Amino acid sequence: MTGADVGLALGEKKTWKRGYGTEMTKLLSDEVFQQLNLHRAEWWTLAENTASLKLAEKVGFREDGRLRETVFFDNKFHDLVVLGLWKNEYKPAKNQKNFLARE
Repeated sequence: MTGADVGLALGEKKTWKRGYGTEMTKLLSDEVFQQLNLHRAEWWTLAENTASLKLAEKVGFREDGRLRETVFFDNKFHDLVVLGLWKNEYKPAKNQKNFLARE
């Protein structure tokens, strides 16, 4: 295995914009590159999911491509964006605040 698909879903709106997604994405990236020693991580999301795109880009993922009208959801077709992060582009998480311990 040379790569891993990463992603997450925060279903409750009260958990949005509190840093949970950023922390979890950094931790997942640490797992992919430091623990599993893989070459690449991929992130797939719908093109209109701007929060997901911003989060992925914030931690270093870059757009690799777009699959046009490849997902049929909510009675219409959507573009899917594929982002990638290579091991040599990855920056390990440092001095993480423990957001998961907050209430």
